[in-house]
Amino acid sequence: MEDNCTRTAAALSYTTLLSLVPLLAVVFSILAFFPLFSSLVDDIQGYIFSNFVPASNEQLQLHFQQFIETAASSGGIGLMFLMLTSLMLMNTINVALNDIWQVKPKRNLFAALLIYGGVLLLSSILFATSILLTSYVASLPLIAEGGEALVGVKNSLLVIAPIAVTVVALLLFYVVVPNCKVSWRVGIVSALLAALLFELAKKGFAWYVLAFPSYTVIYGALAVIPVFLVWIYVSWLVLLLGAEFARCLTTFAQDHRDGKVT
Repeated sequence: MEDNCTRTAAALSYTTLLSLVPLLAVVFSILAFFPLFSSLVDDIQGYIFSNFVPASNEQLQLHFQQFIETAASSGGIGLMFLMLTSLMLMNTINVALNDIWQVKPKRNLFAALLIYGGVLLLSSILFATSILLTSYVASLPLIAEGGEALVGVKNSLLVIAPIAVTVVALLLFYVVVPNCKVSWRVGIVSALLAALLFELAKKGFAWYVLAFPSYTVIYGALAVIPVFLVWIYVSWLVLLLGAEFARCLTTFAQDHRDGKVT
């Protein structure tokens, strides 16, 4: 509350709503440069909606697909502006994390752009690799024809894969993005906590939307917009809470070294 994380999450939700389509268009454009991943665009989109957007419907996914296709076909100048919008979102995230760590920006513009671009590239490859490996393992004859026991193994892999992607993506945000040194151990613990909270929030939010369809009654066909916006807000609260946890772990360790706590 002291760091105004609820207000920051609201601002990030607004920025995300404006930047999400350009960000996904940039991600898919990056993957198009890799022949191994170029055929996985539709799978990646379905993967994102099924694992990271609870209670999403086909209408929302169809709209996003149309928006992304339009954005991706806007030409070189249009793609450059899409990249700029995506980098602006990354910069907003950077400012929010720096406020939590109470540090001032130290990087010049070029260094910041390199880091943001690197995070986007690694995240894109991470999503694609996760889908590729999961599809490969699930299609192995030993698992596909191995009976009920190995079917359980396949289902477990399908559950673990998106969680692993979430942990690694959060780890990159907590360790690489802030303008201060964050240990990988603190980053891993915080990313695991945030990923667990994210999974619980996803289950709880999906249950709420299905059990209490008040948005559908009030907004009708437009209900998907406020529901999606609320979910973005909840997601940012979880991400910022993980950053606060990382800051607390680091502060506690420093106070322990300084003899302030025993």
